[in-house]
Amino acid sequence: MRKVIVDTDTGVDDALALMLLAADPDVEILAAISVFGNCESERAADNARYVLDTCGREDVPVYRGAAAPLHQDLRLNPGIHGEDGFGNTGLRPARSVPAEPDGVQVLLDLVDVHEGEIDYLALGPQTNLALALQREPRLLERLRSTTIVGTLGPALYNDTEPWADRRFRISRDPNVSFDIDAAQEVARHEGDVTWCGPYVTRQALVPEDFFLQIAATTASPPAQLVTAISADYAGFYTRSYPQPDARRVMGINDSLAVASLLRPELVAGAVRRPLQTFRDPETGDRYLAGVHPSRDEKRPLHRVVFDMDFDGVLDLIGESLRRPLPWR
Repeated sequence: MRKVIVDTDTGVDDALALMLLAADPDVEILAAISVFGNCESERAADNARYVLDTCGREDVPVYRGAAAPLHQDLRLNPGIHGEDGFGNTGLRPARSVPAEPDGVQVLLDLVDVHEGEIDYLALGPQTNLALALQREPRLLERLRSTTIVGTLGPALYNDTEPWADRRFRISRDPNVSFDIDAAQEVARHEGDVTWCGPYVTRQALVPEDFFLQIAATTASPPAQLVTAISADYAGFYTRSYPQPDARRVMGINDSLAVASLLRPELVAGAVRRPLQTFRDPETGDRYLAGVHPSRDEKRPLHRVVFDMDFDGVLDLIGESLRRPLPWR
């Protein structure tokens, strides 16, 4: 049984990623911890609670985590996920997630109990991890693994503008740029760390009909929730990445990170690189990218994913959403 803690700014693609974890009989979700990003942290916690309840996973505890970056001003993603992270549907759980206990302390307590056994999934900004690292600098080494949705991917040799890749022309890497200080804190620590960012996730734009068909043919509550919250989300992706046949498409960013953890054979390409900070002079935003190590490299080497078996990921999503409830 794989023990997982998921750290989420629960928007549309986070909801789908949570479903993949909830549906897997070999996964024990020890906790879901919220963070700001796609919406405010308080709402992200309630959204995670709603998703898990829809999946019949009332057994999974949800906690509130970081509500703001370490030093930057708070930024959110309402234009993509809606003000509520759920496409402005207004869906809420029967009971909101309380402010206490603190999610970061819950993480540290769980690591004390399950040393070396926990796979940590960070689907939003890395603020919770950074706060935990301030209290326990060896945290990443005490986790079994850490998988993060972020970084611009592997930079070309001597590349000074990795953000200029066409994959980033709409939305570059908000999970890192929304709290670059937290990302840098994580990047400078040793551990089994995998970064799965927009360089790879933007390669997978999925037809909206893929989800509509599953929802229509199975009457699956999780699949129906995905279609309910993703109408505006798919509209954003369709406008941003117009398709030759005018199909409506949507991103599955966070599901790729989950797939890389649950089905490592689906990772088609990855490199071990130190992470370096780059600054876009036009916007002032700062990003991380994996760079070629120097001959006397002393920075930690983390794994950076740059390609996946996307058909295999879709198979995993389809199998999960078609799995009859209960998922436990």
